[in-house]
Amino acid sequence: MKNDKKIVLTIAGSDSCGGAGIQADLKTFNALGVHGLTVITSVTVQNTGYVTNIYKIPVDIIREQIDVLMEDMQPDVVKTGMLYDDETIKCVSDKIKQYGLKTVVDPVFLATSGDSLIAGKFVETFREKMIPNAYVLTPNVYEAERLTDEKIGSIVDMKKSCKKLYDMGAENIIIKGGHLNTDIVSDVFFNNKKTRVFSLPKIKNKETHGSGCTLSALIAGYLSWGLETEEAFIRSKNVLWNMMNSSYKPGQGNFILEHSSNVVLEMPPDCSTIEQFKTWYELKRHVEKTLSLLDNSYIPEVGLNFGYALPDAKKNEDICAIDGRIVKSQVKPVIHGFLRFGVSKHVAAIILTMMNYDKDFRSAINIKYSDEKLEMCKKTRLKIAAFDRDEEPKDTKSTMEWGVKHVIEKHGFIPDVVFDQGGIGKEPMIRILGRNPGDVFKKIYQIHHQSV
Repeated sequence: MKNDKKIVLTIAGSDSCGGAGIQADLKTFNALGVHGLTVITSVTVQNTGYVTNIYKIPVDIIREQIDVLMEDMQPDVVKTGMLYDDETIKCVSDKIKQYGLKTVVDPVFLATSGDSLIAGKFVETFREKMIPNAYVLTPNVYEAERLTDEKIGSIVDMKKSCKKLYDMGAENIIIKGGHLNTDIVSDVFFNNKKTRVFSLPKIKNKETHGSGCTLSALIAGYLSWGLETEEAFIRSKNVLWNMMNSSYKPGQGNFILEHSSNVVLEMPPDCSTIEQFKTWYELKRHVEKTLSLLDNSYIPEVGLNFGYALPDAKKNEDICAIDGRIVKSQVKPVIHGFLRFGVSKHVAAIILTMMNYDKDFRSAINIKYSDEKLEMCKKTRLKIAAFDRDEEPKDTKSTMEWGVKHVIEKHGFIPDVVFDQGGIGKEPMIRILGRNPGDVFKKIYQIHHQSV
């Protein structure tokens, strides 16, 4: 039977606590749906707090691992991690050249704990042997400083360092800026044709183990899918952030990344700017809060959707919403689908119409209509308005666009709540409008806590 899975090989060290190295790479490959091969270069003795020992695998065994795998399979991409010393570097470099392997090279100098993971003339040999073999090179700031002998304290310095590493032979360079003391984590992508800075908010109070290994594994996996390098990097950066945000603490030391496939799948593939990311994340937080608050009585037969627009949104593709819906289950509502841009029709129409009158009103949700729910709305201080589907002109392209426009122009303001009592084949509905998901959630909370 033909294998339809892409194959990615990791050449790296083993991490006994399962957060980095070979173990993190295999978890990452599995989450991306690719088949992972392993060549182990060393065995570390470590937990989530510190490293106590390193056992180097003899180079003859490393060489044999690679040769035996290559006799049987052809990896689409290879990534290298912990190589430990100059002898191992030379061995791996020779094999990459021999087999013409497309390689993501992650320079691993230190464990998250700060323990050294290199020996001998590692840095000099790495410069000479591994950098010229790198299709993608992924150092952090500290590693880039060691490789270029230049101090890095800013984005400008990172760009200069990228150029130096390119001149040493790497084809694409990504310098990770997490070690800079800023509230925004900015990474720099460079390939001599394009320089791009991609930034995400720093996750505080969660020192995670294995983030460098996982990022390079994600890039290798996405490259095996056939993605261009810049797109592979952006997706990897987004997914890594989500893994870090969902990380957990099984021991007494650092946090371990959450490598589940859901963490990968829920990240929109089109979050390529910080505004898209912030829009997605703000909506995600309040979708989760809404799920924990509401019961099945709030869920329409067609399901509940929640949307949030980019600033200056002009089309459906600028609206993030649930690709699927929140629906009823036996116990309480559950979400079917993930947050994506451009997947909503009805909620997007409401938001875009609001924004024609006030750019600050960028979020909306629909909940089930009932006389009880309407009374609960009326007991708040929220502004309520209604439209009648029977008054809708026959040539209307979008009922939601017409209905929201109708109530805004009739009342002279954007209501907090808009409802209609349905029509033939049309379910009655209550919609809650707001400036952002937090504003919408606050109004839902007020409604929920009213007694009829």
